[in-house]
Amino acid sequence: MKKYEDKTGLFEDFNFKLMVIDALINQSPSFESALNEITQQYTDNYEWYTGLEPIAEVLEFFSELKLEQADLDKINELTFGGNEIYGLIKPDWDGEDELFDVHSIKGHEHLKNLESACYDSMCDSALLAPLKEKGIIVT
Repeated sequence: MKKYEDKTGLFEDFNFKLMVIDALINQSPSFESALNEITQQYTDNYEWYTGLEPIAEVLEFFSELKLEQADLDKINELTFGGNEIYGLIKPDWDGEDELFDVHSIKGHEHLKNLESACYDSMCDSALLAPLKEKGIIVT
């Protein structure tokens, strides 16, 4: 699989950006119509999906997606594990590999209203130390 990055430069780790986007999906983000369009095109009816690789067009969309500060300000909680966004990228993903593992949370500083993080998986728990140091509750 091609290595993806946050082409906007906001986050060091593309998989962390995916978690941030996931936190926004149900909060009427500024990119909602574009997200609806890409999901309708590629994931709402994925009978064509072979299960071999993540959907490159969806990954590219998220890679290029510019997140507005107004959207980032809506985030008060992040979830590490079990995120809805992974099904949009690889509809049959079972969580058994490291495809979406996070290796850096650099860029979390842009989440000014982040109050808590729910940690289940997707990274080494030590990676969340900077959040704890800022007083963000990690459960």
